[in-house]
Amino acid sequence: MELSLYVDAWAESAERTLALLSNLTDEAWSAPTGCPGWTVRDVAAHLAALESEISTTGRGGPTDVAVAGAELAAAYAEAGVRMRDDMTPAALVDELRIAVAVRRDVLATLPDDPRARAEDTPGGIGWSNEVLLRNRMVDMWVHEQDIRLAAGVPGGYDGSAAVLVVSGFLLALPYVLAKKLKADPGTRLVVETTGPVARTVTVEVGDDGRGRLHDGEHRNADARLSMSVDTFVALVAGRDVLQPRSLTWSGDSTLVGDLLAEIAVTP
Repeated sequence: MELSLYVDAWAESAERTLALLSNLTDEAWSAPTGCPGWTVRDVAAHLAALESEISTTGRGGPTDVAVAGAELAAAYAEAGVRMRDDMTPAALVDELRIAVAVRRDVLATLPDDPRARAEDTPGGIGWSNEVLLRNRMVDMWVHEQDIRLAAGVPGGYDGSAAVLVVSGFLLALPYVLAKKLKADPGTRLVVETTGPVARTVTVEVGDDGRGRLHDGEHRNADARLSMSVDTFVALVAGRDVLQPRSLTWSGDSTLVGDLLAEIAVTP
């Protein structure tokens, strides 16, 4: 994947998020989001924390919480939010805006090697340039959706970030089917997303036990699952239910139920 695609999608979502936050009512800032335990204000503080740490602006990130493994621990993300409990919404927006502007200037020149270790990462986690830029794009856009849903301001599905995130989430389905569910070889499941980012894919487990994803619908699938794209995003991102889920299925109901129970893959 070209790094510029991640950067452009991140920048697109960041600008939309800043515009969204700048126009929220006082009540909306305290509204609960689908991100478990966080209000809109907490989500904004989280974005400000990560972007300011990476860009070395503002208050930055926590220094007293260790980062280990390939994913940021929930405790690290929470610490960055709590560092900003005394900041006003306007101050959070300003911190995020400055960090995004600085980061965009830095990323005007992209890293030469996508696989090389990134210089500036949250908590010094050992991500490559590609992983860092992809993760920041996903995090920004998914949290943009958290804010929109909580504040009742739909949108954000008409840009490149939505397409990239949904495509990436679909690519996680073979792992869910083969590794998390340990489905038998030959198992096939069709998944359809409807709405502004519409896709139909078949997830199957090969004879080698590995999961694979194919575009289109296999006629001999064990089950078929169809849902709105915002429902799909919320499920894969592990979001709490803030609105009715829109989904239908046919075929092996146990397989569908198991998949829905294990579909969340984001930390």
